[in-house]
Amino acid sequence: MKILHLSNLYAPVIGGLERSIATSGAEMVRRGHEITVLTLSIPGAPARETIGGVRVIRVRSVANTLVPGMNRDPRKPFHPTTADPLTTAAIAGVLREGDYDLVHSHDWLMYSYLPLHGTPLGLPHVHTAHDFGLTCVRKTFARDGRRCDGPSLGRCVPCAAGQYGTPKSALLTAGLRAHRHRGIDCLTAISNSVASALNLARLPGELPVQVISSLVPDGLDELARATPRPEWLPDRPYLLFVGQLGPHKGIDVLFDAYGKLCADWTGPDEPPELVCLGTRREDTPSIPDGVLLRTDVPHPQVMSAWRHAAAGVVPSLLEGMGQVAVEAMLAGAPLIASASGGLLDVVGDPANGLLVPPGDADALHHAIRRVLTDPELAARLRADGQRRGLEFTAARVVPQIEEVYRACIAAAR
Repeated sequence: MKILHLSNLYAPVIGGLERSIATSGAEMVRRGHEITVLTLSIPGAPARETIGGVRVIRVRSVANTLVPGMNRDPRKPFHPTTADPLTTAAIAGVLREGDYDLVHSHDWLMYSYLPLHGTPLGLPHVHTAHDFGLTCVRKTFARDGRRCDGPSLGRCVPCAAGQYGTPKSALLTAGLRAHRHRGIDCLTAISNSVASALNLARLPGELPVQVISSLVPDGLDELARATPRPEWLPDRPYLLFVGQLGPHKGIDVLFDAYGKLCADWTGPDEPPELVCLGTRREDTPSIPDGVLLRTDVPHPQVMSAWRHAAAGVVPSLLEGMGQVAVEAMLAGAPLIASASGGLLDVVGDPANGLLVPPGDADALHHAIRRVLTDPELAARLRADGQRRGLEFTAARVVPQIEEVYRACIAAAR
């Protein structure tokens, strides 16, 4: 098969969504398919290149060509909830020059393809919801630290104003609420949590949602074993957090829980150190004493850090799926995570991890203490977590994606 992916961002900009596309693309190439990713252009990146066997095409948009002020960060170009005329034209040009079998979209860049779907250039179209962006313009589906009750203009515009400003929030919300998303032939979601939120999106009534998890590369367990222990890690037991250092990831809750752990720690040894690997944000809380923060850590070192951690903590308020939890499990870290969103699909308490209510620092504190003081529990979580993590690797997930492609193409014929 010859597949054209549409993704707002792609390498060298890498997050969970982009890493998932790159991982599935590389595995599809290995299995004999031709994979192209069309994404928005960024400064300094070539218009066309091949990365890991995947052909990458970067195209123009209004935001990165005519109104660059729409982008807070030029390295992360923005696509609205409506079609961008320059991007639609660029997609049409790529479709004319290639003999593709199917289009697979992953985010709001889809809106620049939908005007082409009903034309002679249109192809069978799979859309994967990696987050809550078909329902929520903030893409978090969270309000006041909890799962949102549902979208409406009156609720969404003020809720998203803090992220976009009121005028932009109003335009994005109106654009999203105006869509009926006709032109999606097959719809998948990366978790049951994301799938349930799609029930509140404006979708054709006859369009079913199939859950196919996000995925991680094969061999991460071996990468964790083979990478030397980083010298910057503490020389005593430590807890590990990996991710953006924002309240949406529960970092403030983790800091509170860690403070409680240190306050009631007893014994001859010092309490474990808390290590945080990630990126600061405008809303990052102050870093408490005893917390080691590092940024821009190479991925092999991250995997090694998971392997040597006394416990891994993923306290997010809401996760679409939680690739970071899968990586922690594959590396062998005893995992403690929030009972929220897609993490419920990944972590089975008590089989392969401990789940705590999101936002509950007391519950998180007690779960951390359990893992630190019960060696048998920690050993079981390490072993069972590694087995569970293998279910989210490319070798397990890509065959499911291939089946979706074949079914979508067959239905179109």
